[in-house]
Amino acid sequence: MKIEDAYKEFITRLQLILAVIVITIVGYVISLFVDTIPFSLLSNFIVGLTLSYSLVASLAGYLYSPRFIDQIDKIREYFPQSTALGIILGFFFLLFSYLSTYIGFLSFFLDGLALAFDALLTPLIFRGISFPKLLKEIKVGIKSDFTSFLILYVLALLSLLPLIDIIAIPLNAILSYLLLKEFYPFI
Repeated sequence: MKIEDAYKEFITRLQLILAVIVITIVGYVISLFVDTIPFSLLSNFIVGLTLSYSLVASLAGYLYSPRFIDQIDKIREYFPQSTALGIILGFFFLLFSYLSTYIGFLSFFLDGLALAFDALLTPLIFRGISFPKLLKEIKVGIKSDFTSFLILYVLALLSLLPLIDIIAIPLNAILSYLLLKEFYPFI
């Protein structure tokens, strides 16, 4: 099962959590400053960007080098793509936060689903695949191993919780890569 492989890879690369810790702290500090009424819309986007950058840093640490500075360099290298994913994720967070008045706590599960899809998109941006092809690739990846996608979804839900996200985000990034790698060896 891919989750076992992801866990083994994560344990051998525990230094992946350093970049996640730094990015998460910076993101949440910025989020505290913009959480006032006129800027509360920005808070969802900042959380989306924080999670997207954390996924990119974790995946860069797994694929290239676990050194902190190398992970930050990869964020800079893939800044437009990771920013676009973060803004899209932030938009979904914003949409689901407004829907929470109607659907209540289900918005948390929708946020997790959006983050799970963001985690699946992250390995594909490292290879420069166009957005329409990305959606097709995700569909095939989910169909191929639905159990791993469910585990990815649970990890995405855990990534939304403080302190647990430090471990869940790198594990999520590695699992999403392994989920797609089996069917797309060019990744």
